[in-house]
Amino acid sequence: MKINNLSKLYSLLKLHNLILFICIVNCINFCYGCNNSSKAFVTTSKPIAKDTVLKGTFNPSSGIVFDSTAVDRFLKTRPAFKEFAQDFKKLYRLRKYNFVWYDKKGLIESANNLFAQLEYQQNDGILKNIPYKAEYDALISKYTNSTSHPSPDINLELMLTGQYFNYAKNVWTGSQNEKASTIGWYLPRKKLSYSELLEKNISGKDTTVGQRAVVPQYNALKQALLRYRSLENEADEKIILSDSLKKIRSGGTLQAIAKLRKRLVQLGNLEADNHSVVYDDALLKGIFDFKETHGLTRNDIIDRTFIAELNVPIKKRTEQIIVNLERMRWIPTENHGDEFILINIPAYLLHYYEKDKIVWGCNVVVGKAMTKTEIFSGDMKYVILSPYWNVPQSIVNKEIIPGIRKNPNYLANHRMERNNGGYRQKPGPNNSLGLVKFIFPNSSNIYLHDTPSKSLFSEDARAFSHGCVRVEKPRDLAIRILRQKPQWTPAKIDAGMHSGVETTITLTKKIPVYIGYFTAFVDPSGRLNFRNDIYSRDARLLNMLMKD
Repeated sequence: MKINNLSKLYSLLKLHNLILFICIVNCINFCYGCNNSSKAFVTTSKPIAKDTVLKGTFNPSSGIVFDSTAVDRFLKTRPAFKEFAQDFKKLYRLRKYNFVWYDKKGLIESANNLFAQLEYQQNDGILKNIPYKAEYDALISKYTNSTSHPSPDINLELMLTGQYFNYAKNVWTGSQNEKASTIGWYLPRKKLSYSELLEKNISGKDTTVGQRAVVPQYNALKQALLRYRSLENEADEKIILSDSLKKIRSGGTLQAIAKLRKRLVQLGNLEADNHSVVYDDALLKGIFDFKETHGLTRNDIIDRTFIAELNVPIKKRTEQIIVNLERMRWIPTENHGDEFILINIPAYLLHYYEKDKIVWGCNVVVGKAMTKTEIFSGDMKYVILSPYWNVPQSIVNKEIIPGIRKNPNYLANHRMERNNGGYRQKPGPNNSLGLVKFIFPNSSNIYLHDTPSKSLFSEDARAFSHGCVRVEKPRDLAIRILRQKPQWTPAKIDAGMHSGVETTITLTKKIPVYIGYFTAFVDPSGRLNFRNDIYSRDARLLNMLMKD
């Protein structure tokens, strides 16, 4: 699917390296040379308010001062705002306890902009009600219904500040940011000073801080949320999978094709419904588009996997978008270097970035549900050619020892040996790590590596490993990484990979590696993508987002 004017969005917003971290994810479903169709969302919901909450004219010093003790009195009876106590105090101390939401004529324009943001915060996938909503509504009503020129109300002033801080947290850093590690998210998380955000807006020094606090991918996915919420009002078209539908190929005719065509139009993968029951070229194009954006092999086959993805309820897709908006809010926007690697676990893809652009990518295999690949980041320091595989104790207990009991020649048959009280597999083409591995030291002992099991890379779902990440094209990755070591030419790398002697190369410059988890994202061509929640993480986060 194509998000309206997304190409303009990407061209207008210069991407910094880790701002790209999410735009990296947006590419993660793409095979090179895929068909980038041009389809637009037609939004029937309320328009998205701009991310700059406080765009408008502020008087840096309103000239209307209040008693500094009012802040403590206000917070004492409103515990939901206590986490922002230091932000309250810092803001008003800098403003010398001037009202910031008022001038001598009443509430300023930016207060009205904040009202609109709070009213439509669901556009950002925010599921919770604003805190103290009844009191907030009463204060607003009292102000708007006043027939005379209302005097500044300290409770309304401080309520607006508290609501701003709470909104900024929910939309720009994520309501569950502090709890991310409790659900297995160990990537760096964003930290913002809400008082500084508000101060910059108030002073007029920077009215785009809100826009830069979130990544461009976030804004694109936000528009996708509006589209899917509008679709929730439409009846889902269920496609009944019959043996005849399974067998049909391009050019065939079947009555059920009409329902299939209608569903693809509804989801935006097909531009128009010609109501034909023929599996024509237009339908094939729509099927290709759907498969590409759902991580399925690009072919003309209609099978149960394709139909299952097609029949996922719209509400479920809406929830997927919401939880991934929250994950995107956690991503920091600081500079992370000219070169880095990103792996999106549910998409089973690795992308290599240089100077804000994807320059290379390949398929990967990730951990099984029982041996999940961790969500974290590290700095790659070593490339090891012809590696030994030091077998983890868990695998020793589950596989090696039972294997030895059944077959005394187990170690010899698997080219293994005892080593320092443990077991390791000797270098060679049949080594479980293949011919090369890439080390970014971490407590989980996760790394990237080659594998002799090449056939697994052709599967749509590629969760087969014990937790490490298997790389489809490890030689190409090694050559790319070792450009920083000119003495390691492609020929020398090849020789090292096939030498049978373990060789460790220490990198001159560390390369950041990010392993993320995103089941909904928008790719650079504007197409909305979904992936299966292979580790069942979405439901738990959704539940956290829904709790008051």
